[in-house]
Amino acid sequence: MARDDIKMENTPIETLVTGKPIAGSRSTHRYPFPVNMAVDTDRAVSLIERFWKHNRSAVNPETDEFAFALAAELNADILEAKSGETCLTWTVPDHWAVRTGQLKSKNGEILCDYKDNPLHLWTHSISFSGEITRDELIRDHINTDPLRPHEFLYHYANGYRSQVRDWGFSIPYNIIQNMNDDTYIVEIDADLDNEGTLKVVDAFIEGELDETIFVMAHTCHPGQVSDGISCIAAGAELYHHLKSGPKPRYSYRFLFSPEYFGGAVYLEKADPEKIKNLHLGVYLDMVTTHSPLGFQRSLQGNSRLDHITRNVMQSHTPTLVEKPYRKLWGNDETFYNGTGFQIPTLGIGRLMHREYHYDSDNLENLSRYHLKETIWVLMRIAEVFETDYIPAPTFKGPVYLSKYGMSAALAQDVPGWRENVERIQFLMDGEHSCMDMAALLDVDYFLIRDFCDQFLEKGLVTKKARPVRASDTGSITAAGIKIE
Repeated sequence: MARDDIKMENTPIETLVTGKPIAGSRSTHRYPFPVNMAVDTDRAVSLIERFWKHNRSAVNPETDEFAFALAAELNADILEAKSGETCLTWTVPDHWAVRTGQLKSKNGEILCDYKDNPLHLWTHSISFSGEITRDELIRDHINTDPLRPHEFLYHYANGYRSQVRDWGFSIPYNIIQNMNDDTYIVEIDADLDNEGTLKVVDAFIEGELDETIFVMAHTCHPGQVSDGISCIAAGAELYHHLKSGPKPRYSYRFLFSPEYFGGAVYLEKADPEKIKNLHLGVYLDMVTTHSPLGFQRSLQGNSRLDHITRNVMQSHTPTLVEKPYRKLWGNDETFYNGTGFQIPTLGIGRLMHREYHYDSDNLENLSRYHLKETIWVLMRIAEVFETDYIPAPTFKGPVYLSKYGMSAALAQDVPGWRENVERIQFLMDGEHSCMDMAALLDVDYFLIRDFCDQFLEKGLVTKKARPVRASDTGSITAAGIKIE
């Protein structure tokens, strides 16, 4: 590198009057997102507030209400499958509608009421009315946790067991301790039948390419905030962000449905052309807790989406949490990335949190900051897909940066950046895109893109669209698949 450039090594960016720093679009964990970022967290939280306490089981009138509201907001279609219908190898769950769910003492005192919180009633509880002994009630029909006496659990298992006909309540242990009557009164009025349909909300943004990036989250899990509905709120904000801009290069699809069953329904019943165009996918789970944000790799582990997500999180989050396939949270990615489809689908979420599957996964424990951080990371991932390009050189040899007023490029306070300035120029061969270089050099994509943009402004490169490549979806063989 020319000596003129080397002398700029310790010169503060602020004092450089020639050239410009290349940090305009870059972000690091020291400043994870701009204060004035155009994200409507009020709109996202409002959606959560309206529906988080709905009794959102897989097939349910209150889940339907949520699905219809989402479809209206996102101009989405709704794909349906009847309760009891087989999709792939899965059976669509029973339709469950609850009118009453109360446990009372002999003198009529209400100990718990489904209307206060749907978690009080076990999922798919059937109707029961009458008296029951204390011992039988606690032994067979009560779910509680003595180690957390002021909280109660989400009892969901029967929602996945179509043959079970049972009922029960989830109650804090401190209430159980004071239950001294010989008998108690149960009043549950509910339908469990095949009358309804499971609904998949399908919102689509058409791009220049048929290749579609899809984002998913689940509509089920009653009385839970971070476990599901806040992920939909984050995904909806990404939808609004992309929809408000120019026509994107890639197409984007947003699929919101009950976990597992929704994936089976969509892949069984959607237009085969839509499924064929599914290129790369993201499942969102637990994104608004107070734990660190991370991702789990796709089954392939080496898709373009894996590389982009890793690169964005390295420079946008305080810590890089990266897990193998299904080792962070397991969900619908197993359908899309599974046999017969093999679409690379990774998961984005936060580490385990103490509120998981308790009534404390509520609005009080919703982190607005982490909601915003998640949306910002999703926006940045989409931005990489949308802005990546191939810089084709019009120069030979290393560029004399001072001559072009670009010496500020050497003053970036990024570990390993200085030695990579020349490597980036070497990789400007008309074949590697900005993201290709970022993955090879383990450097922030936005840093490299801004550097290439300056070369473009100076006429040192021309801009070529990066084509979709077969290698973008990775390879299980190349990934050295290992079943853990």
